[in-house]
Amino acid sequence: MKKNTNTRNGSISFWKFMFSIMIVIYHVTTVSKGESFVLFPYGSIAVEFFFLVSGYFMTKKAMQQSDDTKNIAEETSQYIWKKIKAFFPYILVAFIISLIVKCITENYTKSQIINSIWQLLFLDMSSIQKTRPLAPVWYISAMLICMLVLYPLIRKYKKNFTHIIAPIIVIFVSGWISHQYGKLTVIFDWTGIMYAGILRAFFELALGAILYEVVEKLKTIDFTKFAKFILKIVELTGFISIFFIANIANVSTNYDFIMLLILCVSISIALSEKTIGYNLANNSFCYYLEKLSLPIYLNHVWIRIIVQNYFKQITYIQKVGLVVILSITVSIIILFFIEKGRKIKWEKQKMSS
Repeated sequence: MKKNTNTRNGSISFWKFMFSIMIVIYHVTTVSKGESFVLFPYGSIAVEFFFLVSGYFMTKKAMQQSDDTKNIAEETSQYIWKKIKAFFPYILVAFIISLIVKCITENYTKSQIINSIWQLLFLDMSSIQKTRPLAPVWYISAMLICMLVLYPLIRKYKKNFTHIIAPIIVIFVSGWISHQYGKLTVIFDWTGIMYAGILRAFFELALGAILYEVVEKLKTIDFTKFAKFILKIVELTGFISIFFIANIANVSTNYDFIMLLILCVSISIALSEKTIGYNLANNSFCYYLEKLSLPIYLNHVWIRIIVQNYFKQITYIQKVGLVVILSITVSIIILFFIEKGRKIKWEKQKMSS
C-alpha cells in the first residue's frame, strides 16, 4: 500500500524562486562584456540546487512505493510521463516565443526551425544535432534522461542504492568531472559518448538520493530548541553564502564543489523540517513563488535577448532589473493561463465522468 507523498516544503519553495532569479541575473551577466561590476558571474551553480532537490524528491517517491518490483518498468514510464506532462505546457509556450524571437533577431533558416523540434521532445541533451532556441531546456532534458536510469534502480535496490550505489556514482563521476574539466558547471562539453552535462545531472541526482537518507536520519533526532535555532542559522548561512560566493568575480572554479557541499548541508537541514519556525515558510505565498520558478527559468532568455537588442543604451544594472521584472511579470501571466486551462480541462473531465 502506498504511503502519503506530500512533498511541500515552504523553505525549499522559497529558495527555488531565489535560485531561479540567480540564473536570470547570471545569464544577463554572461552577455554583458566589459562591465567593471557584474552580479553572479558564477551563478550557474544555481542549477546544482535544482538537481539536488530533484534527486531527493525522486528518491522519496521511489522509497514510498511498495516492495513489489514486478511493474518497475511501467511505474518508471508513468513517473517520467507525469513529469513531462507537468513541464510541457510551460516549455511549449516558452519555446514558441523563443523561436519567434530567434527568427527575428538571428534570422533562423527553415532548417534551423525544423531541427529545433528535438527540444520539444525533451531530447536536448541526447547529442542529436539540433537548433536550440530555448537553451534552459537542457536542464530538464538531462534530468529526465538520468531519472529514466536512476528511478528504477532506486525502486529495485532502495537502501542498497542510497547506501552503496549512489555514493559510488558520486565519488567516481564527480572526481572524473573535476579531473577532466576542473569545474562543475559543464553542459555541452563532449565526453566521447555523451555531453558532460548528462554526467553532471547523473551524479547530482544520485547525491540527492544520498541526501534523502541524511534527511531521514535528521528527522529521527529530537533536537532541543537551541539546537533547532542553530540548525536554522546554519541553513540560512549556507544558502546566503552561495549567493555571496557566486558573486565574487575572481573566485576559483574549484569553489564549485565547495558550493555543492554547502548546498547539500543547507538543503538537508531545510528538508528535515527540524529548524525552529520551519512552518513559517509553509504558506501559499512561498508555494506560489515555487510555481513561478519554472516559467521564470524558461522564459528569461528570450526576454534577455529583447532587452539586449532593443534597450542597448541602458546600464548593466538597469538591464538586470528590467529582465528580472519582465521575467517575473511574464511568468505570472503564463502561470495564470496555464493553471486556468488545466482547471477547465479537469472540470470538463469531471463532468464527463
